[in-house]
Amino acid sequence: YYWVLRPLSRLRKGVEAVARGEWGTQLPVTTGDELGDAADDFNAMTNHIQRVMTENQSLNEALQRSQQELQHRVDQATVELVQRNEELALLNEQLASAQRESAQHHRLAMLGQLVATIAHKVGTPLTSISGHLQLMLESPDVSQEVKQRVHTMLGQTDRLSKVIQDLLNLARTPTIRKEPVPLSPLIEQVCAMFFPVYERQGIEMILSIAPDVSTIPADPHALQEILGNLIDNAIDAMPDGGKISVTVFQDHSQPTNIVLEVADTGPGIPSQHQGRILDPFYTTKALGKGTGLGLAIANELVKLHGGTLSVRSEESQGTVFTITLPAE
Repeated sequence: YYWVLRPLSRLRKGVEAVARGEWGTQLPVTTGDELGDAADDFNAMTNHIQRVMTENQSLNEALQRSQQELQHRVDQATVELVQRNEELALLNEQLASAQRESAQHHRLAMLGQLVATIAHKVGTPLTSISGHLQLMLESPDVSQEVKQRVHTMLGQTDRLSKVIQDLLNLARTPTIRKEPVPLSPLIEQVCAMFFPVYERQGIEMILSIAPDVSTIPADPHALQEILGNLIDNAIDAMPDGGKISVTVFQDHSQPTNIVLEVADTGPGIPSQHQGRILDPFYTTKALGKGTGLGLAIANELVKLHGGTLSVRSEESQGTVFTITLPAE
């Protein structure tokens, strides 16, 4: 009883204490036999667990500090973007009668200054934060709960990185390199990228490509960005689910044109916004949900292809974006 049962009883109670979350439980080592070795190994195990829990707590505190710092920077960037948005909207009204080339140069000059500020204040620390979060995901000592929180923060940093990239894309003069592009596989690939979002938000995707549509001379990367921006806007318009239809066909009134339509069953765009929905920095989304750059970039890329981008919408009836591109 003294040499076997009592040490075993203490070991069993120690295991039960650890199961209750008492990570620092220690057992007395009174003998040098196998039971004493087991108690010594148990103490080493609980010491290791205690160190891991302490490290996890430190990581959680570091994550909270990083999140607070990131939120502070986001708030600063948001305020600055709102101010720039108001300035550019006023400038757009003042220069409405000016030539398009002069307005374009002025807008790019303002955007260059804005992009430099955003890239300096947000870009570098954002990259550092994203890298550290990636390292945390690869650590075997991080719990699943912490990993889920890290995934959430990574999603937000990716979103901010995309905003900065959109600003850079709009600020610099875009260029395209045309080549024969098979439309069907390209469109299917872009639509497939959003499948996880469809499932999460309960969105049904309907893809219809006419059999007489084959290839068009275009920049494949630009086409992917155009279609991706339109689908992304349709998804944002339907947070509670709905239907997105992507239709591609040849314009029979103009056989040299290919028409691509992206339609959604969302709430639609109010008539007072439809005339400016393609303007840079003009957005109908809630504050912090959009920058008003996606459609502006898509419109510029469509124009570089010699095509047109138009929108028609009715409140409570959904929205349809129509892209017309030359097939030859």
